[in-house]
Order: sequence, then C-alpha cells, then structure tokens
Amino acid sequence: MISVYAKAAELCRAGVPFVYAAIISQDGSTPRSTGSKMLITADTIFDTIGGGGMEGSVISNAREKVLSDGKPMILSYDMTSEEAASADFICGGRCDILLFRGEDEYLSVFEEAASACSDGVPAWLFYIIDEDGVSGRPFSLCLNVDCRRLVGEYDGLNAFPRDILLSPLRTAVHGDHIDGVRYIADSVGSAPMMYIFGGGHVSKEVAKIAVGVGFSVTIVDDREEFANNERFPDCRCAVVDFKNMPDFPVDEKSYVVIMTRGHAFDREVLKWALGKELRYLGMIGSSSKRDSTYKLLETQGYSMEKMLRVKCPIGLSIGAETPAEIAVSIMAEIIQVHRSR
Repeated sequence: MISVYAKAAELCRAGVPFVYAAIISQDGSTPRSTGSKMLITADTIFDTIGGGGMEGSVISNAREKVLSDGKPMILSYDMTSEEAASADFICGGRCDILLFRGEDEYLSVFEEAASACSDGVPAWLFYIIDEDGVSGRPFSLCLNVDCRRLVGEYDGLNAFPRDILLSPLRTAVHGDHIDGVRYIADSVGSAPMMYIFGGGHVSKEVAKIAVGVGFSVTIVDDREEFANNERFPDCRCAVVDFKNMPDFPVDEKSYVVIMTRGHAFDREVLKWALGKELRYLGMIGSSSKRDSTYKLLETQGYSMEKMLRVKCPIGLSIGAETPAEIAVSIMAEIIQVHRSR
C-alpha cells in the first residue's frame, strides 16, 4: 500500500481537489492515535482515522466546508459523554483533528515526505496555523528532513523562528504558540525497514502482507529471477552472494527475516545478522534445524545467548501450512513485536 503522502502527491499532480485530515492530539481511548491521517476527495477516501461516527463527521466537514472554501479547521471531539455515545462516538476519549485542503504548492512537501517514509529517513511535517493573521497566510505546510533541511513554505512568518523548524523535538505534538502562530509537529512515521533474505514462495507472501501494512521491504537473493520487481512489486530487490554479504544499512529499528533456499545459506545470513542490533530477527525452520545450526555456530565462536533471541521457528503458532498461511503467522509475530514498543 502506498503511503498517505505518496497518495497526496499523486492527487496534487492529477489536479484532484482533496482534504488532508490528521489527528493532532489525543487523550484517552480514541479510534486511532495521534498522527493517524486520511485523504478525502469529493467522492473517495484514502486511509482512515478510525471509522465510525467521528470519521463520518470529519468527512462531512471536509466535503461541505474545507473542500469548498479552502479554509483549514480543527475539529474537537469529546467521546466521553452520553451524547457522544448516541452519535456513535463510543470510544470514550478526546481528540483534535486538523483538516486542510491540498494545494499545488504542497506537492514538493508531499513528495519529500513520501520519500522519507519509504527510505526510513526521520522527517516531521509542520502545520503552521496563523490564528491571529500576523503573516497573512492562514495556513502553511513544511517538512523537516532529518533536522538538516526544510521543504515547503516557512518564510514570511515574522514571528516564526526558523530554528524551531529544525528542532522538532522542541515543539510538542499539541503545538507551540508563538505570537499568535501555532506550530504543530507531526512525525512522518517513517516506514519500518524489513529485509527478507530469500525470494521463494513464502517470502513472496510475506512481502505482500508487509508492504500492505506499511513496511519498506527489501528482498535479497542470490538469483536475479527470484529478486526482481516483477516478482516483488513495491519492494527493493538486491542480488548478492550470501557467502560475501554486503553491509546492508540495518539498525535497532530494522526487521530481518531469513528464509533462503537452503540451510547453508541461512547460516551465512544468520552469521551476518548476529553481528547487528536489530528490532526483530527471525529464521524459518524446524526446532531440529535450529538446534543443529546453533550448535555449529557456537563452535565457530558465535554467542548462544544471542542465537536464543532469534525467532526460530519463525511466526506465531496458528497451525499454518500453505505459504500464505505461514506468511500470516510470520507477519502476526512481526506486528506483535512492532506494536509492543
């Protein structure tokens, strides 16, 4: 699934009017959390901020007001009252949702945000709301890319110190007010990076689900016919020699799945992965394969303590048999780890 930023850029390029809606603050139980986003056109929606009565209200306001008059607005929902429950606002929390109309001038911001999301580069959107009319621009949008550069409109706001844009941690998600201008920082939510070693049947199904739930996936195999974009659309593909592994840019936020075409290749990839700090490391195979692999690697100086932290057999135990079912069990385990932060 493409990111909301890539979709926004696509709509800008096509000249399709749309409203961008984002949850900018949240307290208690709400349909989705701060940072959730959706796009609303005259007849379609992309993504969701939680569904139900609240989302229905947002869609109505987007189409009836923001889409037509172009004025940004912030909707506040209190779902703690009996009146809220009767209106299908049943979660019991509170949230604020920003709505603004997508404009051609935001195209570069959306394109850069989409690239940052897919490449795993830290980035923050800034929603700049001129509540007192000090700048003459009621709303501006810009992007901070890795605290190094800014994309989009940020000049011309006399009250706006540029250094705050380059230090998003100084601005709470609830927003900072400076001389009548409100600055709301919103993490782009860079896609978590997943490396799947092996391009076989199960890998194909895992990649399909992983892309669908928002991972940026790289497929690694030593055969070009098993690591290409025709076989793995929306993924990066790399053809390597498993016995001479390149230094892929993984870190403590990365997910590595090992499922090559043979035990010997799995061992080579595992040797490489054991030297990395990863969020998740899983290897396909039976308990007997695991035990024999670990014993062999221990004789070669690899830490048994580290190996015992590898998810192997991989996936949650759901009785899976087919490649698609096995992929569901693997991705369920990965999502469980991902959401356990």
